[in-house]
Amino acid sequence: MKHLFRSPRTAVLAVAALVALPIAAVAQAPDKAAQTIKYRQAALTLLGWNITPIGAMMKGEIPFDAKKVELHATRLQQVAPMIVEGFPPGTQTGAPNKAKPEIWSNMDDFKAKAADLEKASAGLVAAARTGDQKQVGQALGAVGNTCKACHDAYRAK
Repeated sequence: MKHLFRSPRTAVLAVAALVALPIAAVAQAPDKAAQTIKYRQAALTLLGWNITPIGAMMKGEIPFDAKKVELHATRLQQVAPMIVEGFPPGTQTGAPNKAKPEIWSNMDDFKAKAADLEKASAGLVAAARTGDQKQVGQALGAVGNTCKACHDAYRAK
């Protein structure tokens, strides 16, 4: 040990560095939580961005276009698995968000609801590939139901 610290100054600096590491980690934690919250909000925004035009087609607000439905449905299917990873422990706070604390106390149920979205999104892609507007409408309803189930349980108004 004697050779490890060649001077008392080196020993003091080493101890100071060791003490500072946990403090630095704590200081960075809020930034990481804020970044994670931004990540999950971005993923949820992407879901909304891609479901909206399909819904508009089903309501007759814009013309039905099977290729566009398939594109947006595929994007939904790609983004859906990203939802759960946006809710790790310790990200309940750190930036404004609408996530209820129940997400973290009922994580298994939250993950099950997210898995339902993934499955429904895959069904929407399959329906879109048929080009059949009726099948797309039914599959879109299934996606909407999964969104609603999760929002009802885990999204603050």
